Amino acid sequence: MRPGDIPNYIGNPEYFVPIGMKAYIRVIYSSDGSSPGQVDLVFQGKGFKKVPGVPGYEIEVLNEAEMAQLLEGTHEALKGLEVRYIPTLGTVEGMAATGYRQRLSRLRELNMEPMELSGLLEEDPESFRSAVHEKVNAYLDGIIAERQEEVAAAEAKVMAERSRQVLMDELKEGRTFHELLKAVPMEEEELSQRLLELVEKGAIRAEQKGRSVIYLAA
Repeated sequence: MRPGDIPNYIGNPEYFVPIGMKAYIRVIYSSDGSSPGQVDLVFQGKGFKKVPGVPGYEIEVLNEAEMAQLLEGTHEALKGLEVRYIPTLGTVEGMAATGYRQRLSRLRELNMEPMELSGLLEEDPESFRSAVHEKVNAYLDGIIAERQEEVAAAEAKVMAERSRQVLMDELKEGRTFHELLKAVPMEEEELSQRLLELVEKGAIRAEQKGRSVIYLAA
């Protein structure tokens, strides 16, 4: 290149260094299949490197499209070896996450899938931000809903106990159904069912007086 010329940063690989991501494949061996050594030869031949400490391999790819193309060739090469594999972007299961990937892994506690979000982060950080905000909001909504259900259940339990106590107090004096319906904070069907249960248990008795039935504590 002559002095003053502008370098070809785009076409010259000397200047162009693509920013990629790591793809991982977790391998599941079978006693009926090929040995780990035979499987290792296939992955090494496809450019993968063994991940220390876990049954998996890693390789640098530019994007998910390149990963998909790589998997096609790897899949063909593994045919007949009776081995299963799970491809991911980010980290392989069993491998300690570091850096931002470690933070991504913590998102699982918020019902998010780190591997899915990792791919989105690589492609479009703003979409990643929006997706996380949406999932966090949904997670918080779930917490609020559960708390409201818990409070409502507790209040219902207290109201039911109060209603039961009022009912038993009224039954000490003897009351007709309509009198109880006015005095006890229960719906008509609930009160009717409750009286029936108390009669069957022998806790109260129903006495016919004229045209009315009087419910009285036993």
